[in-house]
Amino acid sequence: MAKNSMTGKRIDRGGPVAAALLACALQSACSVGVYTQNFQRDLTVDGPVRLEVATGSGGISITRGGSGHVSIRGEVRCSGIFTMSDEKRVKETAANPPIVQVGNVIRLGKDLPEGSRGLAISYVIETPEDTRVEAAASSGKIEIRNVHGPAKLASSSGKIEAENIGDDVTVTTGSGDINISHVAGRVAFTAGSGGATLEDIKEDIRGSAGSGGLQIERPGGRVSIETKSGGIIVRDATADLRATAGSGGLDISGSPSAHTYWELASRSGGIDISVPSSASFRLHAKTDSGVVSTALPIAIEEQTRKELRANIGSGEARVEANTGSGSIVIR
Repeated sequence: MAKNSMTGKRIDRGGPVAAALLACALQSACSVGVYTQNFQRDLTVDGPVRLEVATGSGGISITRGGSGHVSIRGEVRCSGIFTMSDEKRVKETAANPPIVQVGNVIRLGKDLPEGSRGLAISYVIETPEDTRVEAAASSGKIEIRNVHGPAKLASSSGKIEAENIGDDVTVTTGSGDINISHVAGRVAFTAGSGGATLEDIKEDIRGSAGSGGLQIERPGGRVSIETKSGGIIVRDATADLRATAGSGGLDISGSPSAHTYWELASRSGGIDISVPSSASFRLHAKTDSGVVSTALPIAIEEQTRKELRANIGSGEARVEANTGSGSIVIR
């Protein structure tokens, strides 16, 4: 069962450049600015939902709503210099938005009709908690909150945010930051240009960034992360940790559990390791250009200005730190 509603408006942009363009455009039955039409659909579901959303240019927002129905609010937009035929395409798309429902599977923005291509379509969706999500945007922000998942999110250019997800999360962005928090499953991410911040992930984390910093807070499982250009911060790590920076420093804190392994490396950047006095691990730290130093009580096996092998506590875990250029500090 679906309930429909639609509104429309035109927003003109001022300024001398726009005025000149408008004067020119009026001679050829064109408009300058933004033209939008809104729509709404309410769909009935009776079990776990599979939600697939795609948009070329526009945002996607997905949050938990009530059980038994999916509420979709959308905006169709054209902007710049547009013709009356473009306005007609916007109206037709809003009147018949690209929404397909087959049982509890709902697809938005898939297989766009010819008349809808090139328009920007944004979606705001409320769905039952028991929803798995696939969302993709060529250009636009994606945000998802308070659903069970799993969630698979991708944006060529735009920020991605995920919060309070009950299963695994997979995120890919070509250009844009990633923020993920409070996930009960695993997280995998890839950022081409942009940083990533992850907080309170219960299971394993694996990810990389081409250009941007990485920050991981309170990981519950193993962590394997890499950035080609940017620093790495990890707080309160206890499980296996692999952190590699091509160009950038590492700032690592936590306490490696027994039989875990931390592998920390930077080709160009310092490494700072902070552990509690109760920490227990074997250490091997080496720098090609810099110094290795520590203020912790240690049992030294081998030490030079640039390399240190030692035991901290009873040596139950293993920590290796290596940098091509920069100092290593263990505190």
